[in-house]
Amino acid sequence: MHYKIDRILSRAGRHLILIHRTIEFFLYPPGNLLIFTLLGLAFYRFPTIKYGLIAFGISQLLFFSLPIVSNKLMASLESQYPPLEKLWETQRADAIVVLGASRNDRAVEFGGVTVGTAEIERLRYAALLHRKTGLPILLTGGDPINSGFSEAWLMQQVLKEEFNVDATWLEENSHTTWENASLSDEILVKAGVKKAWLVTHAWHMPRSMMVFANRKVEYLPAPHNHGIFIWDKLWMGWIPQARSLGLSNTAMHEWLGLLWYKLRNVSS
Repeated sequence: MHYKIDRILSRAGRHLILIHRTIEFFLYPPGNLLIFTLLGLAFYRFPTIKYGLIAFGISQLLFFSLPIVSNKLMASLESQYPPLEKLWETQRADAIVVLGASRNDRAVEFGGVTVGTAEIERLRYAALLHRKTGLPILLTGGDPINSGFSEAWLMQQVLKEEFNVDATWLEENSHTTWENASLSDEILVKAGVKKAWLVTHAWHMPRSMMVFANRKVEYLPAPHNHGIFIWDKLWMGWIPQARSLGLSNTAMHEWLGLLWYKLRNVSS
């Protein structure tokens, strides 16, 4: 009976993730260009509205593809938690928490599945903090697509095999940053942890600190990878680039998440 319930909940979780990702596709460019185009076609009898919607869709696609725009959006997030040199010399903590980010399910050279680039970067900084302090590490990240491997487990393998560092705790049931915070906090409280460094990208830190705030454990920001920008010298800042659009989408995802969590706090 419990097995069936777990399967139902697992499937529901996967469907929710797909629904969230689909909604995001239609909110940000280039996905929302499809919405503007369809709306324009719906008003085919009104040329002004039709061409206005289509033109707006194309314009915002080009706008968010500009390095000068994507860089500003990323800087608006990264500047909230500036980097600290030798963090371990200015702050004290009892543990290190590393947030999951992504996975590579087609890494044949690594046996078929491994962590993504973002997780490697987070693990690298966590390993540095561990070597400097000896603090225990908690890895948090579930398995939203039901692949059989949680992000926490995958991070554990890489942390051990490539950085020669053992993780103390694994949190393998979370699918969102909010769940990362809630479930990780439960583990650390049971372990008697009072303060923990929170390791994630600088652009992800504002939203992470929002959901990790007001927990039983005090979380201190340990951001890394500041300055993820596109070269925008002289006229290059005004030339649309695919990578700029990707950075703009990342920033918009974070700002939308911040708005959603604020609304969630207001309503709760």
